[in-house]
Order: sequence, then C-alpha cells, then structure tokens
Amino acid sequence: MRQFTLVEENIIHNSNCLDIIEQLPDNFIDVIITDFPYGIDFQSNHREVKFDKIFNDEEPYIDWIKPVFNKMKEGGRLVCFYRYDVQKELFDALKDAGFKIKSQLVWNKIGTGMGDLEGEFAPQHELMVYATKGRYIFKNGRPSTVYTVQKVTGQNLVHPNEKPVDLNRLLIRDICEEGDILFEPFSGSGSLPVAAKMEKIDFIACELDINHVTTGNQRLLQAVVGMF
Repeated sequence: MRQFTLVEENIIHNSNCLDIIEQLPDNFIDVIITDFPYGIDFQSNHREVKFDKIFNDEEPYIDWIKPVFNKMKEGGRLVCFYRYDVQKELFDALKDAGFKIKSQLVWNKIGTGMGDLEGEFAPQHELMVYATKGRYIFKNGRPSTVYTVQKVTGQNLVHPNEKPVDLNRLLIRDICEEGDILFEPFSGSGSLPVAAKMEKIDFIACELDINHVTTGNQRLLQAVVGMF
C-alpha cells in the first residue's frame, strides 16, 4: 500500500525541489528521471526569440541528490541527464549519497545541437547516468544503452533544454512499473510529466520558473484530453 503524503500528485508544483523532497515520506519514491541544471548557463544567440536562462544553472546543482536518496525505496532507479564536463562532480555526489552507478546511457538526437558553431564538433548526442538504490531487476527485459529519438525542432521548442516526450516515454517503459511513483525535481516545460501521464504512471514534479510551470500544466491538460 502506498504511503500517504500531503504533496499532490500528477501536477507540476511551482516549488523548489528541496522543499518538496522534505515533505515526502522516507522510502516513497520508486523512480527519478530528471535533467538537472548542470552549470551550462547557456543562452543561444542564434534564435529570434530567446529563452530566459535556467534557474540555478551557474554551476552543477547537486544539492538535491543526498536528500532525495532517503526518500527512495530500496531498488529505486534514477536516470539523470548530464554533460561530459560535469561527470566527476555528478558521479561523486551520487556515490556519496549512496547510489550505485550502473550504466551510462546515450540519447542519439539524430539532428545536431548548438554550441560553438565554428570551433567544436556538432553535438548529436546527450548523456545520461543510470543509478540505483540497491539492486533492481528489469521486469521487461534488458534495455539498450542507446535511445534514438528525434530532438524537438527549434520552432517547436517551449524550453531551451527540452527533451522529447517520446524519449521520456521510452525511459519510463524501461524502468517504471505499474503502481510506481515517479519524481521529477526539475520539470522544465513538463515533457516528463506528460510522458508519465501517457504511460499511466503517477508522478510528483516541481519547477521554479512559473512560466514553465504554467506551460507544463497546460500540456498535461492537453495530454489528458487527448487520451479520451
């Protein structure tokens, strides 16, 4: 039987993730999938309409990792997007909290991304780390480490670091089970909550930027309408 919590499920809260984590019971979360602010502090100069910078993105924001560990059940799973230059800091924080790092995952975006358009290789992939609290046995077969999903095209982006709903749906199918609680501490524009809704997985999500919270909750309503 699921533990009781006063934190409302299946919406995106306009809240700091640390405040939400503090309100959750111990041994409550089954899965975390997140794209945390890892210190890029990037703003594209090649868009007509520029997004605001991501909150807490001046350096890798790892303060949430240790507090969330105790809130996860034994056998809990975490998938976290990151960039190569913050790998040591992220991995050290995960290990220090008690997570076991199991796999590096790759998202093949098919198309290339931004960055130094004249001085570096065009990035076509992003990295993820898969870690567990204790040991988890995959229920639907062993997933591959590579996910090939078309990135969200520029004209359709509603968040500067937006991940495709289809990518999140694949991740959910691979590491979530019926009855799980999924936690997303950095919801952005709501791609993961929308994917969870489509996959019928309950979630708790939070985001500091009220504009993205509004967008994400609107997308959730549209997803619910589309299911009926």
